[in-house]
Amino acid sequence: MQTPGDASPFKPDAVARMPEAVFIERWRLLTGEPPAILLCSRRAMLALLVESAPAAPFAPPDSAWDAGGRDDG
Repeated sequence: MQTPGDASPFKPDAVARMPEAVFIERWRLLTGEPPAILLCSRRAMLALLVESAPAAPFAPPDSAWDAGGRDDG
């Protein structure tokens, strides 16, 4: 029986199998700098990165867009 998690293209071990040079290169693409240290678990490093990133600000909806383009004036 297949579960929704089975259909996901993400494989948990993919990050662990990634060569170190590739991981560092992709980390640099995300952050603009190489990692200061390499932890034993790359998943833990990614979790720390996500936790430390500020949440994107919520922009209130544009009232003209919400009105479906109708002109109430």
